[in-house]
Amino acid sequence: MDERSQAESMTIAPVRPDLDVIADRLHRAERELSAVGGEMAFGIVVRNGPGHAEAKLTNPYRPFRIASMTKSFTAAVMGSLDNGGLNYDYPMYFLVPDLKGTAVGELTARECLTMGTGFGRDDPWADRMESMSRFDFLTFLQRPLVPIAHPGTGFEYCNLGYALLGLAAESVTDRTFPEMVTTEVTGPLQMPRTGFDVADFPDLVPGLRIDRLGRAHRLTPTRPGAFSAIGGMVSTAHDICQWMTIHMDALDAEANTAPGAWSHVLAANQRPHRPIAVETSRLHTEEVHYGYGLMHRQDSRFGRVLCHSGGYPGYGSHMRWFPDLGFGIVVLGNTTYYPAERIVRDAVDAAWLTAIGRAEEIPRLRRDEPVTRASPVLERETAPAPTHPLPPGPRTGRTVLGAVAATLNWDDAFADAHFAVNMDLDEPRQERMERTAAWLESHRVDATRPVTVDDLTMETRLLGTVTVAEGAAITVRLDHLGDVQAITLSE
Repeated sequence: MDERSQAESMTIAPVRPDLDVIADRLHRAERELSAVGGEMAFGIVVRNGPGHAEAKLTNPYRPFRIASMTKSFTAAVMGSLDNGGLNYDYPMYFLVPDLKGTAVGELTARECLTMGTGFGRDDPWADRMESMSRFDFLTFLQRPLVPIAHPGTGFEYCNLGYALLGLAAESVTDRTFPEMVTTEVTGPLQMPRTGFDVADFPDLVPGLRIDRLGRAHRLTPTRPGAFSAIGGMVSTAHDICQWMTIHMDALDAEANTAPGAWSHVLAANQRPHRPIAVETSRLHTEEVHYGYGLMHRQDSRFGRVLCHSGGYPGYGSHMRWFPDLGFGIVVLGNTTYYPAERIVRDAVDAAWLTAIGRAEEIPRLRRDEPVTRASPVLERETAPAPTHPLPPGPRTGRTVLGAVAATLNWDDAFADAHFAVNMDLDEPRQERMERTAAWLESHRVDATRPVTVDDLTMETRLLGTVTVAEGAAITVRLDHLGDVQAITLSE
């Protein structure tokens, strides 16, 4: 029997996880974040029929940046425009004439919504682009951007596509994107503490970067701009519980029958549109798709699961709801890329094992062991959906090798020439050099040995890994222009 069949044969009838166990684990995560100077808010909402829900909340009205959870609001705006006649299959140049003849001009809104643009993952770079002006964005799009696949041939998480959706929405309505979200979505749906401009939230929880020595650095928040549609929103645990409840209500058969109604839009956004992967553990299977601005998971334990994470400089978040069981969870944290999804996933897994009488199988947490570093409650294996990448080119391979050589023997000239704008903002060079030196020593890497193409594996046109010693590798991710947006040292 293969692993997937074995997992399916061992599943147990759907049962709601023990919500008290979820709350206990989230409280522990909150205390741990507080101990390093951070702050966390969370909510567990239980739906009691259409329009009726109860929530248990911690720090319910404290506003955080919610990063890529914003994409669900972007998809909602696009749904309202679709009801007004915008066709998801129009090419971008039809909606934004300035894009005709560019690398993105033939993309469709549907490809952007479902992460099928053919462009590479761009989180580090895109997360620093929020305040870019419309003029600068249009100028950027005239440049020779590097795709990694043909559009529509597979899933690749890409913020650029959602920035294009924001640009298109502004072009066809002659309104700013934040204005559209406020007037079309958060206003009518009564989410008063959700918006875009940090100036409207004087009590915004400050975003923090924690360096390798555990020191907290307060970050300056960005203001709305051309990339607001990818992750620029501010919200609270209270408002996100409201957002999750509205989505669960939209899936009621009686609620979503009228085309043009909000329930119709939000129900469509929650459907599986592009396959991502199949995840299996010894006890369950999840089929993972991207919808419109949301992840759709068909979980053998719970039925439908809708979710999205958010990661931003200074923030990390996750929302997840279970329509067939009638509850949802949101976690908001204020450190860079706070692992909220990992925390929620493990809490749900532990709560499910408790609910089915198998709590003894939950890995024990030592008193001093952070929940973010503990062993996963359920180990998963992932089988990605097929993709069809374009063959790598020599230019980007040379840049990856150059970045690794410059990391092994620090080279400011290379960094000045090839680092994307986010690199020094994400980690100052002196800190990067110190962290790299410690890694080289701990992994016994001979930095004097030249790296060659024989050491290089290009996974896509913009992602390469170089083996520098036995058990030691450096991965370099390039942005859409082929500049370095991330350098990752193996553990």
